[in-house]
Amino acid sequence: MKSNRKLTDWFEYWNRPITTYVMVFLCALYETMMLTRLVLAPDSANRTLRQSLDNTEWGLPLFVAIIILSLVLLNLRRRRPTATLLATTILMLLTAVIYGSAYTYLLLVWLIDLYACTVETRNPKSLIACLIPTALLGLVTTILATLWHQDADFTGLLYPTAMYFALCLVLGLVSRTRRERYVSEQALANERKRSQHLAQERDQAVNQSRIAAELHDSVGHDLTAIIALSEGLGQITGKPDVDDAITMINQLARQGLTDTRTAVKALQPPTNTDGHQPAPVGQKQAYHWDDINPIINHARQIGMTVALTETGRRPQDPVQANLSFVITREAITNVLRHGCHVDRIVISWDHDSQGGITISVRDNGKPAPEASSKGTGLNRLQETLGGYGGFLKSGPTSNGWLLQACIPSLKEPTDSEE
Repeated sequence: MKSNRKLTDWFEYWNRPITTYVMVFLCALYETMMLTRLVLAPDSANRTLRQSLDNTEWGLPLFVAIIILSLVLLNLRRRRPTATLLATTILMLLTAVIYGSAYTYLLLVWLIDLYACTVETRNPKSLIACLIPTALLGLVTTILATLWHQDADFTGLLYPTAMYFALCLVLGLVSRTRRERYVSEQALANERKRSQHLAQERDQAVNQSRIAAELHDSVGHDLTAIIALSEGLGQITGKPDVDDAITMINQLARQGLTDTRTAVKALQPPTNTDGHQPAPVGQKQAYHWDDINPIINHARQIGMTVALTETGRRPQDPVQANLSFVITREAITNVLRHGCHVDRIVISWDHDSQGGITISVRDNGKPAPEASSKGTGLNRLQETLGGYGGFLKSGPTSNGWLLQACIPSLKEPTDSEE
């Protein structure tokens, strides 16, 4: 763990822009020392370089210009590694043609470019395509400096140059391998963080959906029942104070219902697009089959005739029972909220032999204009049932309104059933 941390710190330090210029500064310092020695002690130079400096006016300026150009190219070794290496190699070849073995002045810059090219070139084919001509041009450079100008020993210059070339290449490949491993580990760590972030967002969305469902279903139904009851009691007591209080209760309940619907829309997460199956309709507690009876009693107390018929055998399926309760309660709440001149609700729960259930809720009223399209609750239930393989549909009939839903068996098979 400690070594990995050191490796991470090294790569972070290596990738800093300032490190690009550290080697440029060191090479510039080295070249300055070599040029100073050449000016102060020209006898120390090789024969070809000394002749060029003594017999021509352009010998020294051109030599200095070549060195400066190589240092400028050194700044580009990370952004254009292959081009920089080839350009520096060509400068070495040019120096060998004019100044013989004085091309060794550029050898340090050339080796640094070689290492950077080995590490930085992303495509291995591009790296090989660059190294082959570089090695050949380096060989030609040594041949021109020693066999043509004959101011140095061929084997004495070729062997150390080849050894430095191979050493830089091996170090570059090792660094390249470790760097690719580091990049892979970083990509894996980033993907892990991204997955964790997406999981947190998904959990937050599920939590918001559960809160929205609780507000819409439980609080919404209770407020709708209060509104219906208060409207039935309005102006029948004969006492102005009591009638005013009932009217105020009705108004506050309507305002609370509006605020609840606004809060539900704000809490409702966007449509799920990550392919995950939606969670069960989100109450804090799961409802059972018989929990629908108090909801039916609320509608009866308002003055409606409500009948529930059930055929088939109830399965031991808590998820299906919870969904059936929520769908039926939503249907009754919509009748109380949007139905006009409704006095009868017929509910049918039909269980089939495969463990599925078909829910039908009919009323004899005329829907209000705003009920022509599905509201927040029905849209949410439709998306939830679609995730489980069921469906929900609603619409007007010849004598009222019909909501129908189909829920397949959601019970996990036991070992004996498998």
